[in-house]
Amino acid sequence: MSSDLEKQHSRNLTPVTSVRAEEVRGHDLTTTGIPEAEEKKLLRKLDWHIAPVLCALYLLSFLDRSNIGNAAVAGLTTDLHLPTNGLNVATSIFYVTYVTFELPSAAFLKRFRPSRMIPAIIISWGLVILFSGFMSTYGGLIATRLILGCCEAALFPCMSLYLTMFYRRHELARRTAFLFIAAALSGAFGGLLAAAILKMDGIGGRRGWQWLYILEGLVSVLYGISVIWLLSDSPEKAWYLNDRDREMMKIRQEQDSAYVGDSEMSWAESKRAIKDLKVYLSGFCQLGVDTCLFGFSTFLPVIIQAQSSSYTTIHIQLLTVPVYAWAALIYISLAMLSDRINMRAAIMIPCAGVSIIGYIILLTVHHNPGVEYFATFLVGTGIYLCVGLNVTWLNQNQAGHHKRATAIGLQQFMGNCGGVIAGQIYVSSGSPYYTVGHAVSLAGMCWAACGFVTMYLTLQHLNNRKDRLTKEQREEADSQAVKGDAHYLFRFCY
Repeated sequence: MSSDLEKQHSRNLTPVTSVRAEEVRGHDLTTTGIPEAEEKKLLRKLDWHIAPVLCALYLLSFLDRSNIGNAAVAGLTTDLHLPTNGLNVATSIFYVTYVTFELPSAAFLKRFRPSRMIPAIIISWGLVILFSGFMSTYGGLIATRLILGCCEAALFPCMSLYLTMFYRRHELARRTAFLFIAAALSGAFGGLLAAAILKMDGIGGRRGWQWLYILEGLVSVLYGISVIWLLSDSPEKAWYLNDRDREMMKIRQEQDSAYVGDSEMSWAESKRAIKDLKVYLSGFCQLGVDTCLFGFSTFLPVIIQAQSSSYTTIHIQLLTVPVYAWAALIYISLAMLSDRINMRAAIMIPCAGVSIIGYIILLTVHHNPGVEYFATFLVGTGIYLCVGLNVTWLNQNQAGHHKRATAIGLQQFMGNCGGVIAGQIYVSSGSPYYTVGHAVSLAGMCWAACGFVTMYLTLQHLNNRKDRLTKEQREEADSQAVKGDAHYLFRFCY
């Protein structure tokens, strides 16, 4: 087989449909028979046409779901006469419908076409946000949050799966990182935007928080309409690729066929994901870090407000900006490093440790705004990175399109239950320090870190077991048509 591959590699664009075992073991998945310079140019083209579109989508998604925190410190709680726990209930209730409709969404991406399904998602939630600006009661807030969760549920699983349609396994971490950088920047951008829009308080007889919802919702609707023409359904239909590019994409897909798998609907593949214990381990890790993420991204303005009584509403919004910007910078830097060394746990575990230290400081240090504010930077260091890389980790270790789609849906279903938890833990309970919220978040980050260690050891063991297979065992596996990540040539990344 090696000699055949060498002959094929000698011809620049001759399709290669298999990968040598020694290449896979070394995680060298870049040998496609395509000149390196051309492949880099192709990747740059994909990045320029895919990443900005998806990043803007995810930024708007996080902006629209998290602006309730900005609105809360700007008068929403008093104007709508929220009960004591009203903000917490409104935050949690979003995730009830979110997790309910998230699980099956990715499996239908190809059936309903990405260029139609994804724009429909953003237009629908944009309309919900826009009309949220006309709420006048607590019941109206609860209703809009429930509908918003339903509308946003399909976005991330669809975007995550969409990336696998264009990129190979070792290329995913950086591209998924773009999404979570957008999530982090949405906090920074949201703080600046809120600081500006809240100055419209009183214009047209509406409060500043109402204008926040109206304008942000309008932007989402308009952008959703534009996405109809910006997203392509597949590499074959991508308007920005020429014939040469499409030929190279075909070769990349053929060489990565063990990862991509059958694109037709397969319940057998979905069942394989449901029976895979690694998916549930990843989901439990995601639950821990998502509890931290949703608590942090929604309640950071409230957390900062509690650090000093001298902060004004505008001051609080602006103080959130550097924290989110730092989280985004750390994420992109370490995600690129993770791609370069093709390792996930070695990056995620230390960063989780930094966030753990941040939560400990928030729990133990009071009446010192400078130290408490510094602790929010430590917390932000690990949250976005661990959430994003854990998604990438699962993505690249699941082979077969529908196995991967089901795995993503299960992981996100489990993880996003953390939103329900986060909405209930950040209550003052007579103390302004949000002790319960920080303590539960600390526990979530700790169990996620333990889960990352367990996943690392599990994947290492599975790779070692594949290495010990005899020639007869490999021939038996081939005769039984073992495929996907169960095949002995598939190497788990850890």
